[in-house]
Amino acid sequence: MFSDFVDFANRVIRQRNKASIGKIEVDVMHFVKSYRLAFESLLISAAAALSSCNVQQLHLSVRMDKTTERFSIPIPPGIFSSKTLVSLSVTFEVDWNVPDFVWLPNLKNLYLFEFRLVDEDSIQRLLQGCPLLEQLMLFVQPFSYESESEERIEVEVLHISSPSLKSLLLCWNAKVELEFTVVVQSENLESLFCSLQGQHKVTIDAPNLKSLTVEGHVLEVHINQSLVSIDKAVVQAEFLHNVTNHSDLFLRSQRAFKFLSGLVNVKSLNLSENILKALYFSQPALPTFRNLIKLELIPVYCYSFPRSCILQVLSNLFESSPKLEVLIFSEVFKNYFGEDEEFGSVFLQALPLTFIEHLKVIEMTNFRGEEHEFKLIEYFLKNGKSLKKMALEREAREDWKCVPEDCERILAFKKCSDDCQIVLKKKWDHITCPKFRQLLKLSP
Repeated sequence: MFSDFVDFANRVIRQRNKASIGKIEVDVMHFVKSYRLAFESLLISAAAALSSCNVQQLHLSVRMDKTTERFSIPIPPGIFSSKTLVSLSVTFEVDWNVPDFVWLPNLKNLYLFEFRLVDEDSIQRLLQGCPLLEQLMLFVQPFSYESESEERIEVEVLHISSPSLKSLLLCWNAKVELEFTVVVQSENLESLFCSLQGQHKVTIDAPNLKSLTVEGHVLEVHINQSLVSIDKAVVQAEFLHNVTNHSDLFLRSQRAFKFLSGLVNVKSLNLSENILKALYFSQPALPTFRNLIKLELIPVYCYSFPRSCILQVLSNLFESSPKLEVLIFSEVFKNYFGEDEEFGSVFLQALPLTFIEHLKVIEMTNFRGEEHEFKLIEYFLKNGKSLKKMALEREAREDWKCVPEDCERILAFKKCSDDCQIVLKKKWDHITCPKFRQLLKLSP
């Protein structure tokens, strides 16, 4: 059946007129080794069509059958030497390698999924052949690779350098046991997203970076130049993963502090408590975030790490953010600010009035209607002199109309600022399309 389909597809591509084809998409599921020769012929036909039919978008996807072991498929050189391609997406669960010669002079978007690093130069060889590339998405497979000649290859460095690159997304699909170095260098890079798994050392040389996201497990993230243009940073990385001893703990915490110091110009910061734990063991004084306007805190509860330590780092962070206007709590559990049995007794220490009175917007997502949440809301409303909005968000399937007593209690709290607006909303309220809301099982 698969061979018949390939024969038909080949005839469609080869025997049609020379009219342009905007996009070719090949998507194969449950791929087995017996499909190999037929699929290779289809790739050859697609490669030939790139030049003859002025194809601008090419999407290739092969999903292996669960019963089949990985094997390699050669990709025709013509796919990587097209003058017309603007967008190329390759999702291969089979092994392949970047050819020695790459020339895609008009390619702007490149998406590589399930990509296996066979040699350290493969990505750089690819980038050098794409002088106009603006967006790269790279989902990397394990780095230990066995070729068909049974030669074992260990790749330890990934170097990404491109003067035209504006957006880069790096994701690891599997944990890296050994140390692995990632170097990102681009003068025009504006957005960088890294999802890491394992012993990564990341070096960033992108002076015009505006958005940075780092999540997963890392050993070190080093910023070469000051990020003067940085607008938003999301840090959900674990810097203390698999710490071996006290010396290692000290080294990791200093690296985390140095990394955060490279973000002093950021305007919007999203912080997971994973990095706050590392900062507790570093220098007591944090750098001053003079441009920081928006801060979102994401708790990661850990029984073995005292909440009082997190409280200390949070207090230092608040003191180091003199222009902060927007504070967002993704979740507030009972002992969020410490182990004190009386939740409200720690507010003055954790959230001093000199800090609260400058805030204009406070948001609490994942609101559950717990008593400690009401106490925190009351404290903010009572002391927020400049507060313009207090936003509370419930889960999508929990309607505020079902808990009128919660609404009445919140609206009855005394407000220090007469201009403060209390907004009660549900998750996904920003989705207005009726079909999407129905698909997500949301209320009309």
